[in-house]
Formats: sequence, C-alpha cells, structure tokens
Amino acid sequence: MIHMINLEQPTVKTTKMDIGSKIKFFRIQKGLKQDDLARGIISVSYLSKIENNLTSPSEEVLRLLCERLEVSLIEQQDDTIFQELMSWYKLMTTSESQEIKRRYEGLVKRIQSVNTKTYMYFVLFELRYHLYLKNMEQSRTLIEKLQQFLDIFDIHMHYYFQKFYSIYEYRLNNFVQALEHLKVAEQLLQRNSNLEKSEEADLYYLFGLTYSQTMKEPLSITYTTKALQEFQAIYDFKRSAECQVLLGICYRRIGEYDRSEKSYLLAQKLSESLNNMYLQSLIYHNLGKLYSIQGQHVEAINEYEKSYFLKQQDRPESKLTSIYCILLEYDKLGDYTECRKWLTLGQELLSDPEDAIEYHYYFSIHECILEGDYVKFDQLFLEQALPYFQEKDLKEPLIIYAERLAQYFEASYKYKKASYYYSLGYKELKKQIFL
Repeated sequence: MIHMINLEQPTVKTTKMDIGSKIKFFRIQKGLKQDDLARGIISVSYLSKIENNLTSPSEEVLRLLCERLEVSLIEQQDDTIFQELMSWYKLMTTSESQEIKRRYEGLVKRIQSVNTKTYMYFVLFELRYHLYLKNMEQSRTLIEKLQQFLDIFDIHMHYYFQKFYSIYEYRLNNFVQALEHLKVAEQLLQRNSNLEKSEEADLYYLFGLTYSQTMKEPLSITYTTKALQEFQAIYDFKRSAECQVLLGICYRRIGEYDRSEKSYLLAQKLSESLNNMYLQSLIYHNLGKLYSIQGQHVEAINEYEKSYFLKQQDRPESKLTSIYCILLEYDKLGDYTECRKWLTLGQELLSDPEDAIEYHYYFSIHECILEGDYVKFDQLFLEQALPYFQEKDLKEPLIIYAERLAQYFEASYKYKKASYYYSLGYKELKKQIFL
C-alpha cells in the first residue's frame, strides 16, 4: 500500500518546496526518464517544473507519481540510523578494523526504508567506504551516481562529496585535481559552522598530504600544523601522530633534519602509547630515510630493520619497501654479502611477476650490479625499467639508477653514454623543488 503525504501535517519532514527534489531523486534511483514517469499522468514539461521545485503537484498527481515510483514521500525521523551512519563514517577516518565492514553490511539491509536525506548520506559514506577499501571502480560508479543528485544536495552533502572526490583523485595520483576538490570543500566548510572539529582537522590533513605529493612543502606544513592543533585539542593521539609523521617528511625534504627527527620522535612516543604497530613501522621507515639522506647508513639500516621486523604479520608485499631500502644502504656501504642476502629475501617474496612490478625491476637491476654486468643493467634500464618509472612517475629510482649508470660509463671512458645518463637524472631533478 502506498502512503500519501499530508502536506498540512506539521510533523512531516517533507515540505511542498522540496517534494520535487525527492521525486527527482527517486526517479533517478529507479533509472526512469522523465517521460517514463510522466506518461499518462502529466506532461513532461509539468514534471520538469515539479522536479525543479517551481510548482507543487496536486495530491492526486503526487499519489500517482508515488505509485509509479513505488515509494512513499512520508518522511519519518531516522535519527537513529543517521547517527549510526555518522558513527560509521567516523570509524573510517579513525581506525582500520573489521567493524567497518560489519557495520556496512548491517546498514545496507536497513537503509532502503529510510528517508531521502538519510539515504543520500548513506550513498555518500558508501563512496568513502569503497575509497577506504581502495575499490576504485565501485568508487567511480558511485561518483557518477551522486553527480546526478548535485542539484538536490544540501551544503553538508556538497562538502562531503567534494572531500570524497578529492580522495578518489588522490588515490589515482591526480594530485592537482584532488586539490581543486579540496579547495571547494574548504569553502563549503567555512560556510558550515556546525561541522565537528575532527572533520575540519581531517580536511586540513588531506590538504597537507596532497600539497606534500605536489612538493609544495611550505603549504603542506601550514595545513598539517593546523590539523595537528585540532587533533591535539580533541586528544586524538593517532591522528596527531600521523600529522607528526607528515611534518617529519616535509621537514626532511626542505633539509630541516633536526625538526624532522623531532617530529618523528614525537610521533613515535604517541604510537608506542597506542601500541599501533603500523604507525611504529612507518615511523622507523621514515627515520631510516632521514638518516640515509644524511649519510648515516648504519643508523638508517637499524631503523629500516626495525620497520621490517614489525611487518612480520603483514602481507609479504608490505615488507618489500623495507627490504629494498636496506639493500640500498648496504650497497652504499659496499657490503655485497648483505646486499645478496637482502636481495634474495626480496626475490623470494616476489612470486607473481604481475605483483609489485617496480620491485621486479629494482631487484633485477641489483642482480646486475652484484654480478658486475652493467651491459645487462644498461639494457634492462633503457628498455624496461625507464619507461615504467616514467609512466608511473617514480622519480627517485629513475634518478638513482641513471646516476649509477652515468658513473659507470664515465669511469669506463664512455662519455657519450655517461652524458646521456647525467642529463636524464638532471632533467628529472629540475622537475622538482625537493627530493
């Protein structure tokens, strides 16, 4: 049975002026065109006026439209489900647990019966859920679905949509586009005084991350510091630690090594108090990178090894970064016995040629280096590794291996080859402000 909305009923949430938006919402949900819905009831032009809230339908017209849409426009208070939605969303920004998936499965079963506004928030947070899981195809589908509803979004919905769209672009390494969406979200945030401080802090953190990826370290530091202050004010120690790690990375890139170390050590204290193994591993890795850039290779190896051993319960691929960094440090020290040991460890983890392709190249190159076969190294780099590094914008390995080949060919008096590789590395360095 289809329930009719009583337009005179004060407790009903739907008002005359937003009925059109709701009709449009449900029509799009059902995959109907305007003429499919209007046929035999009203003209398409009149339906268009209703959907744009330029006129209100009679109760009889509304009843017939509702019957065709198989919905009721009586909007009950869904405060309980709405609060559950907000709680689920917060969980996605603060933790990594099976509880996030469990709550999603519970909400999916109940969400069809709730009102339009609550359902819209569910679709928005469903987008965030798939971004959390890195399901990019599902995320793209949801973005396209939500774009159809932009003109019936309220300001909060617009804010979340822009924020989540930025995360989608970030995940695809489209950092310039991600920033465009973040800037729109920031403008909407400034018009929303009733959003929580944690939401503001999370947006600032996303700015910090994205500016860091575009090598705009001063802007990254500005936004990350803002985020840190907000997270500290609400005693969110995990997010505070994440901010300190990001600040440490930024300070390292601009040569402020003491500040960088201070940020990492502050993050380390927080992560230890939380017993957060993932954060601790991340901090050890970044300390390793900090010591490496200062030529402190033994200290760097110690930190990388701590990071590696904390990853023993993780997926094999997660250990590859640590193994590769340790291999690089032993290579700098000229300890080829340890190089061979860590190279073998890395190769054993690479069972599938399609997984972690860049590590296949790294380890194949180091196999050539250990065997002293620079002709093979040169061929592998030019024909396979270099095009891949350029396609994936992997600047650091490109520079490292171009310089290594340049030094070899210079020492072998092959100056044309040496010049080519020095030029290649220099051009890549010129593209960035900081390494």
